Amino acid sequence: MSGVEVGRGPRLVPVRGADGRVGWSLVAANGRRLASAVRAYRNDRELAAGIGELLAERAALRFVLGQREDRLWVWTAHLPARTTRAGAGGGEAIARSARGYLRRDQCRQSVTAFLQGADHVQRLRRLGGSGGSVLPSGW
Repeated sequence: MSGVEVGRGPRLVPVRGADGRVGWSLVAANGRRLASAVRAYRNDRELAAGIGELLAERAALRFVLGQREDRLWVWTAHLPARTTRAGAGGGEAIARSARGYLRRDQCRQSVTAFLQGADHVQRLRRLGGSGGSVLPSGW
């Protein structure tokens, strides 16, 4: 059995908003949403570039865990800062957990599942599988 099988495992799903902007969700093999884009993109080209940056920078992402007002734990992934200027901040937020978690350890496990899913999608892209173009055909 190969390490990556096309059609199995996590996948990126484009999401189009009512305003015509597009985003993405990372969906596990069982259909559960693992994460979603923080921002909406103007068109498919911007979306593809954003996904490409996410996948290229996934090892350098910084994750911030916190509790919402309802006391559920959530995470946000930030791209690495693009400048060495003092006080420039920690980089742009690019992804967030798809839901809240009762416990901090569950939230951390969600981060791990997100990173494993992103790795899977990147391997599919390299192999030219169903995730090769980042966007599904016809999108």
